[in-house]
Amino acid sequence: MDLLIEEILALIKRADRRILIGISGHGAAGKTTFTQNLAERIGKDHLNILNTDPYITDSAVRKNTMITYEWEGKEHTFKMTACHPAAHHMLSLERDMKMLKKGMDLYTLDTDWLPSELLSSDKKVTVAEGMSVAFLDQSLFDLSIYFYTDGETEFLRRSGRDIKERGMELEYLKQSHHERRVQYEVFMHRYREGFDVVVNTSGDGFVIEKMRM
Repeated sequence: MDLLIEEILALIKRADRRILIGISGHGAAGKTTFTQNLAERIGKDHLNILNTDPYITDSAVRKNTMITYEWEGKEHTFKMTACHPAAHHMLSLERDMKMLKKGMDLYTLDTDWLPSELLSSDKKVTVAEGMSVAFLDQSLFDLSIYFYTDGETEFLRRSGRDIKERGMELEYLKQSHHERRVQYEVFMHRYREGFDVVVNTSGDGFVIEKMRM
């Protein structure tokens, strides 16, 4: 992780303009942890962070949206998860990314769990972090980074977080994780190909599979 952060800091130092960085990947892949570590090195006085989770359609709506898809020769039907592009308000997010890229101030979306805040054009670096970033045109960013794990690692991390913090039952988590992972493989994983940097964090690893900076 430290090597990648150092490369990003060098890129920022060389740049004579505002820098827009996109960080994405599936849930529990490590993108938020990486963003927090990067933010500590850049410093809050020089950095905006846009959490893109408010651009995801609310789960209360998605749970009533059933989709059918094929995986490994079998037909699956399950509620739409955030791994599907249609679960995201992409036009709104694309508009906001273009505003930030042009150096405009922006108030983030206000939600019950994430209050609105002002992203200032006076700050040199803006990081947009979240699953929604995967479905944007990556040319909007000066640098884009994608994190993913294998299915087993994702489940272990989710079970530790969702059971302890969100009170989910293990059996429900197993079922929902399986279909979420299938939807990830079918609808989202291929988008990593458009990113400048791809990092596999399976197990306790941090393997940079691609780096184009």
